[in-house]
Amino acid sequence: MIIFICAILGPLLFIHTFDSVLLNLQGMELSLSLKLAQKGSTTIHLPPIGVLKAYTHTAPITINIVLQNIDLDLIKAIIDRIHDKNELISLVQDGVLKAVKVLAIKTLALGLAGTVFSALIFRLKKRELINCLIISLLLVALILSWTFSSYDITAFDKPEYFGTLKAAPWLMDIWNKGMAQINELGQQLKNMSDGISMVFSRMDNLASTEESIVRVLHVSDIHNNPVAFDFMEQIIENFNVDFVIDTGDITDYGTILEDMVIKNLSKLPVEYIFVSGNHDSPNTVEMLTAVENVTILDGEMINVKGINILGFPEPRSATLNIDSSDQVDNLKLNLTIRDKLRNLNENPDILAVHDPDATAGLAGLVPIILNGHVHKASLIEEKGSLIINAGTTGAAGIRGIQSKNDIPYSAILLYFKSHEDLKKPHLFAADIIKISNFKAGFQVERIFFNQEESNEMFYSHKPQSFR
Repeated sequence: MIIFICAILGPLLFIHTFDSVLLNLQGMELSLSLKLAQKGSTTIHLPPIGVLKAYTHTAPITINIVLQNIDLDLIKAIIDRIHDKNELISLVQDGVLKAVKVLAIKTLALGLAGTVFSALIFRLKKRELINCLIISLLLVALILSWTFSSYDITAFDKPEYFGTLKAAPWLMDIWNKGMAQINELGQQLKNMSDGISMVFSRMDNLASTEESIVRVLHVSDIHNNPVAFDFMEQIIENFNVDFVIDTGDITDYGTILEDMVIKNLSKLPVEYIFVSGNHDSPNTVEMLTAVENVTILDGEMINVKGINILGFPEPRSATLNIDSSDQVDNLKLNLTIRDKLRNLNENPDILAVHDPDATAGLAGLVPIILNGHVHKASLIEEKGSLIINAGTTGAAGIRGIQSKNDIPYSAILLYFKSHEDLKKPHLFAADIIKISNFKAGFQVERIFFNQEESNEMFYSHKPQSFR
């Protein structure tokens, strides 16, 4: 029994408790450790978005890889200069192999240390200690060789996801398709971005140069697509936009790893008003708070260029859960909005909420309701209110890229003009702007609205469109 404890249990306990090494890998600081387990696996922890797990070997050991820190600028520079997956593998393999060797040596040393520690406790004789050390050394060598000889990297083709990552199987899909395809996609998006300016230059000058007109760009569901910012910049520049309203889902998982996309907002020359969506999170809000030209609405009303805007965040954006809100959450938010409208001294001109289900039945209470979430641009009139959905300004992000259907980049430009009787701007026209994700085509539909002189300042409309 004592021999079993000293030669087997002691070494395994030391390895389980202390066996870890740090790896600095091209902008990422990782920790590698070995833990006892019933079934062999490799787990990759990516705080705070979750865990990726694959059953890569048969030895009863779990290889834990934990992301400790990340240098986003360095990683971006590396990605910009690599050409294919093989080059990326070559870039990191030396560091990985070195870390694996250090981990193996440390594992052997810990096994021996565990044996010596146990032997001291039980006061083993010298000959017994030597026997235990030999058994311990053979045991650890067997475990290591068993782990690495049975290791199968292709197990990551069908990994398990935990936490937020359970909704992101596309991460491994991107890797399997290879860096070459990603670079090709990046060039495709760049070409589209370069073509946006040409698209608008071919259009008639739809945007009036009258100073009394306020132009509001409604965007939504960018989903980490950097081309969306090129799209917005071209509209802002060519149509003299005064400010932007974003109805959420600017990110996919709302993590600190996505802040490279959010940083693009600071380049926009206008105020950016934001209400969060279900794909956003407290991290998203925190990152956006640091951007100077961004205003985040959380149940309050602001006035911009004479237009009252009331906005509410998606309930799920207060968590790391990216699923759509359920009926209960949407009903609670709907009741909160109704209560807010009853207690306001002045009615809002625009209500901005991500999920259309949360604003169901509010038509007739607010002149204009802005939504996103459904990835389909639309503009409908109901009970004297206009319910407007910008669709997806980021073409649904990675889901749009992987989709076989054409999900266009879309945004809606609203034109407000001062009204003498109401002494505030009223909506008189809107442009629904779409650019194809697959084809070199674009579509602009202009809709004019006839004002009804009523206290509520609601609108009827007679659409006039062209393409």
